[in-house]
Amino acid sequence: MRYPPDQKKKAREAIIQAGARTLRQKGFHGVGVDGLASAAGMTSGAFYSNFSSKDALLEEVIDVFLGEPFLSEDGPAAEQRRILRDWLKTYLSTQHRSEPASGCVIPSLSADVARAKPAVRSAYGRKMHKFVRKIADTLEGSKGDRERRAWSIVALMVGAISISRAMPDGDDANRALASALQSATAMLGPN
Repeated sequence: MRYPPDQKKKAREAIIQAGARTLRQKGFHGVGVDGLASAAGMTSGAFYSNFSSKDALLEEVIDVFLGEPFLSEDGPAAEQRRILRDWLKTYLSTQHRSEPASGCVIPSLSADVARAKPAVRSAYGRKMHKFVRKIADTLEGSKGDRERRAWSIVALMVGAISISRAMPDGDDANRALASALQSATAMLGPN
């Protein structure tokens, strides 16, 4: 039976999308290839026809999702700063905290990436540097100061989400998010 010409591309995209959700929710070691394939509605054979290993999928998930959707936005620095300010409100929210499967890959998968193969760590490093540079480019000040603040903003974002997810629901978890949002927003500078 012949498949449409774009069938393999669609299958790969389905595995990446479902794999990202599953990996963010269960972690790299919390799901096997069969579970990743099943989440995409496919067999493990279909998985292996698109990815040589689970590490290869993790590398692709990092490449596609780290820093999105903020990295996709373009425009003047002042407009980017406004977009970043709004994005931080969404990022450091109780909704993001409670929905890791659809949230940022950084707090969900960084510990797994730290134990992954060098190719995955290299992909993470490249994408993280691109993300930090994009934030730094929206800020005012010297290059060194902008980069320092950008790294601090990312650390606040990821740390606050990670800590608040580990805490029981309640005031302390919400305070962690609110405090990080206030500090990160202050580092952006004036509107």
